[in-house]
Amino acid sequence: MKQVDKFYGNMIVSHIVVVGALIGFLTAITAILLYISGDPTFSFITHWVSHLGVGPNGSNVVFNGGMVYSGIISWIYSLYLAGYLHKKGAIKFLIIISLGCGIMLGIGLLLIGIFPLELIFGIHNIAAGLFFYGGMFSCIIYGITAYLTPSISKLHSIIGFMIATVFLAYIIINSLPLNISFKMVAEWAVFFAIPTWILSQGIIILRSNRT
Repeated sequence: MKQVDKFYGNMIVSHIVVVGALIGFLTAITAILLYISGDPTFSFITHWVSHLGVGPNGSNVVFNGGMVYSGIISWIYSLYLAGYLHKKGAIKFLIIISLGCGIMLGIGLLLIGIFPLELIFGIHNIAAGLFFYGGMFSCIIYGITAYLTPSISKLHSIIGFMIATVFLAYIIINSLPLNISFKMVAEWAVFFAIPTWILSQGIIILRSNRT
């Protein structure tokens, strides 16, 4: 854990996490705008997230590259969180579980970028599953860990549990006989939930390091 503590203590890494999440947002938005410029029929109620991976006008290149980049940032963020939790005296086995979920999330994002929907469908689905469950359990486990650690602000837990509800809502919506448009919107909500979580947690930790 000494190496993790050293990693966490590096303020440059702290800024990388925050800036990385922002770039992830901008990459996704850029891919959407490029898709719309090539196909004006695009909308959150008619297209799945995966359509960006095979979209027109260079949207596929931006989106897939962004997913690979986001996967790498997720690994850095996972180490960053592990160091933060360890420094605050969190329960070690929860730190390890949280780190494992973060690594799973990063692998999922990386594979989504490498294997777009229409190239190798099976691998893409596995990647999407890693992203979904890795992201959901990261939020839940980190939220629980933060809640059980007195020296950590409960705001971390609140945000983590709020983001986790987005994932749970997606599961519920997909299990109901609803119009497919509702399911598409729910998937987009999950897609944007992860960078929102990383960005918010990164900002809170960065601010706490300065006080």
